[in-house]
This record gives sequence, structure tokens and C-alpha cells, in this order.
Amino acid sequence: MNMDEKEFYYPVVSDKLPKHIKKGHQLVFSRQDLSAREADLFALMIASMKVTDWETNTPHYEFTSTQLSEWLGINSKHIGSNLSPVANRLASHKIGIKFETEKGDVEFDYRPLFKHIKYKNGTLTMVPNDMLKTEYIEYNQGFALINTRNFLNLKKEYSKRLYELLSRFKDQGFDMHSQKIKDLKGIFGLLDEAGKLKKDKSSFKNNSVFMKRCIRDSIDELASHPTIKKELLFLDSNKGEKGFELIKKGNTIVEIKFLFRWLKQGNIEELNMHDAKLTIQDLEMKRLQNQERLSEEELFKLSMAYRYIGREEQADKIDQSLAKRHSEPEPAHETVEIDSMLEKINTLIEINDAPEY
Repeated sequence: MNMDEKEFYYPVVSDKLPKHIKKGHQLVFSRQDLSAREADLFALMIASMKVTDWETNTPHYEFTSTQLSEWLGINSKHIGSNLSPVANRLASHKIGIKFETEKGDVEFDYRPLFKHIKYKNGTLTMVPNDMLKTEYIEYNQGFALINTRNFLNLKKEYSKRLYELLSRFKDQGFDMHSQKIKDLKGIFGLLDEAGKLKKDKSSFKNNSVFMKRCIRDSIDELASHPTIKKELLFLDSNKGEKGFELIKKGNTIVEIKFLFRWLKQGNIEELNMHDAKLTIQDLEMKRLQNQERLSEEELFKLSMAYRYIGREEQADKIDQSLAKRHSEPEPAHETVEIDSMLEKINTLIEINDAPEY
């Protein structure tokens, strides 16, 4: 094998758009400032990347003008004029990877995203920076599984960023903590390497501008997207805000808690009109006539049945109720039982000299 063959490795890029973009935790929470189109190209590379691609050497990903035209919705005649300047800008982008020092300080290490990127003769070639190999392919800190087509369909850069951030928290029981406003400004690409607002983002100094453009407008686009609204539900805060609540110190916003729930994906196709009507009739009668509180499983079935017959608003109401149940504190008697159980366990730990797990 000569040096050229060893140096360049071109994984096969499928003609079928990959279903998911698997993005490691560090990349999701990195500081990056990509336009909507730049984010799309980056996403296509990540979606096509497999861990095994790195076994030989730094992989080179090639996308044909046909693939790019179909996946990005660009007229094939205009691919070059559309993507050449995007590729040029993307080649110079850096991202900030977050890490903690031994003293516990949080720092960001900035590295270029790409080693090389070009659009030539109807082919886009992207070569990821091998200094980011770990961030690209290691998932031991968890990852976001992002629906590729939905991501590409979103129009605004901040909506795309929020969608991938929320996609990191699809697992049941893996809750998203409230996020510091400064961390979010970094995630949305507003801060420079010194952690200050970038000169071209000075309008975001006012938190109300940040809240509108990055948070409210993004939630509105996600919530109104025909496919995303069937998988991701935004909950209303006590103050009537859709999808988030603000945590303040005095009058200053310090953190944002996102209020959302990934909807359990059932197979609507398995239903038929007769079953859907029967399910609605039985469960609504049980709830309204018999005054019975439906179980979570029953509520899920009822929501699916309403979606099948096209009553999305009714299904959304049920899903909101389901989500509230998950966020409600445990009933008092259960809390007492848990405290009692933990007390017994602590006593046993002391008796047995605190053995390791």
C-alpha cells in the first residue's frame, strides 16, 4: 500500500439519507456559530460518520451534487453557487469544547472543525479535524440522536441548535437541568473565545433579544413544524410561557429551565378507524361517566387514537396532562415510605461497614 492510499480513506456515503445524526455530548454542548446552511453540511457529515471510519486514517466524506440537491432542497443547477461560499466559510470555523481543569475551573478549548473542505466538479469533500476525533466518535458521556430530515427541514440556525440540544434528553428519566444563560449564549454561538459577546452579536447584549430570537422563536418553529410537533411537546410554564421558565436573581435572568417532553412513539398505522373510535368511546366514558382517573398507558392509547382520527388538539391536551404527571411531586404517603425505606438502608450500611457497590 503506498502512502496516498494509506493517507486518504473515503467511507461509502449512502444514497439514502441517514435516519439519525448521532452527536456526542461534548459536541452538543460545544460553542459553535454556524449559519443554518453551514449546520446542514456539518450535520450531513456527522450523520454519515461511523466509528469504524477512523480505523484506517482521517476519513474523507464525499457528497455528490445529486445527493446535496435532494437532501438540502437546492436546485441542482445552483448547487455550486449556493455551496461554494458556505464550504469556504465552514472551513475556517472553530468550535469551543468545554472541559474542567484540575482546580475545577471551566475552560473552553477552540479547535477548527475541519482539516479540509472543498466543493469541486459537483462533489463536496469534507475532511474532519482529527484533533476532534474523540469528540466526533466517543459517546461515553452520552449523545443526542437527532432526526436528520427534521433537522435539515428547520429554517433557522437557532432552531436547529435548540433541536439538537433537546435531542440529547430523549431518554426517559434523564432530565435536562436548568441551563445558565451564559452557557446557552455560548451554545447558540454568541460568545468569542474570551467568553465575551462577539462584535457582530452586540444586539444580544439585551437578554430580551436573546430570549426572543434564540428561545421563543426557536420553540415556535419547533412547535409548529408538522413532524417535530408529533414527537416533541412543549409544556406551558406557570406564567404562561411556552416551553420554558425563567430562573431569576432579582430582576436578572440567570438560568432557563426548558419544559418539554419527547412523546412516546407508538405505531399509529397499527390502528384502524374502528379501533380508534372504540378506544376513544371506552376511555372517555370511563373518565367522564365513571369519574375514573385513567392510567398513563390508557392516556397514551387515547392520545394515539385521537391522532389517528386527526384530532391533534385533543391529543396534545392529553400529552400535556401526561407530562404534568411526570413533573408532579410524589404523593406525601409515598415520600414518607421512601424516607422510611432509606432510613432502614442507611442503618444496614452502618452495621455492615459501608460496603462498596
